Amino acid sequence: MKIGIDTSRYQVKEPTGVEWYSFHLLNSLIPILGRDHNLDVKLYTQEKTDFEVELPFNVKEQIIPHKRLWTMLRLSLEMLFHPVDLLFVPSHILPVFLPKKTVVTIHDIAFQVPGFEKAYDFKNKLLLKWSTKRAVKKAYKIIVPSEDVKNELMKYYNCDAEKIKVIYHGGPDLTGELNPLFTKWTAQDKNRILERLKLNNKDLIILFVGRIEFKKNLTKLVEGFSRFIKEYPDWKLVLAGKNGVGAEEVENKITELNLDKDVVLTGYISEEEKRFLLEKCRVFAFPSKYEGFGLPILEAFAYRRPVLTSKVSSMPEIAGKGAFLADPDKVEEISVGLKRLVADGVYISRLISEGEKQLEKFNWEDSAKQTFEVLIS
Repeated sequence: MKIGIDTSRYQVKEPTGVEWYSFHLLNSLIPILGRDHNLDVKLYTQEKTDFEVELPFNVKEQIIPHKRLWTMLRLSLEMLFHPVDLLFVPSHILPVFLPKKTVVTIHDIAFQVPGFEKAYDFKNKLLLKWSTKRAVKKAYKIIVPSEDVKNELMKYYNCDAEKIKVIYHGGPDLTGELNPLFTKWTAQDKNRILERLKLNNKDLIILFVGRIEFKKNLTKLVEGFSRFIKEYPDWKLVLAGKNGVGAEEVENKITELNLDKDVVLTGYISEEEKRFLLEKCRVFAFPSKYEGFGLPILEAFAYRRPVLTSKVSSMPEIAGKGAFLADPDKVEEISVGLKRLVADGVYISRLISEGEKQLEKFNWEDSAKQTFEVLIS
């Protein structure tokens, strides 16, 4: 059986959710594919890729260079002239020409959900709606990261439930230097990162990690924080991530509430900086209005941090009993949640314990095994 995999999202600069999914899933999936000697696997890339795992003899990289619209044009031509038995696309958009069977991962459909229209420009929204409708029609199987996304595909696209397979993402990789229990920060490392992020070593931090965009509900988080610091004035809110649609609204709200010294916008952060912030923060706040999965919640669990998140979309499914669940539209609930997560020691301990239990449900090895079963079925 010939299997092709779109690995164009495996190795990119400043990776976000979809790219990290491709990276971690393929690192676990490639060795599994290599153990089945009846498979001939091609990893399609735009340029030479440094894979983190050794490629087995039956798994080969195939470089098909093209600068723009690589999936729609170059990968399409490859499928037209050199088709495989099955193509796996981990990143939503399918090529124009498809082999007999195609498996695609659809990470979320926020662009379709009422209330999130302004989070996408017209061109991207049109492309995403078209590609999702086509995937529902053409794909052999569709992988989604949560029951919530499955239900929405059925609701908005009338997708056959039998076609959809829910496969949870893995949790954060805590091996080696990534394990927060074994990280050794030198004074030089700390000072360098603190200076870059415009923080002080004594700062008490509530942390958000993710794109600074409309659907993350950060204006409401800033409003909740403004009420919180009236009782806890020594704390800072750190919003760590690069700007997206709606970032200007967040900046304006910070200025409007005179919080320029209390709220820190870091811009894009490296993995090293993220680990540092997760260790330094006392509370992790993620009151998003929509997530296909919500990996940052699991990252906070791994660092034994109490979490505030939303009671909508996939967040309750991913967080389980390990987080304070707030109505994302109610500023007062967000504020009360923050207060409880810094003051109620018994409640904090219980959340951390539940978070550790919840984290055990998510690992990339299981994700890869389930994905493998879908590919060969």
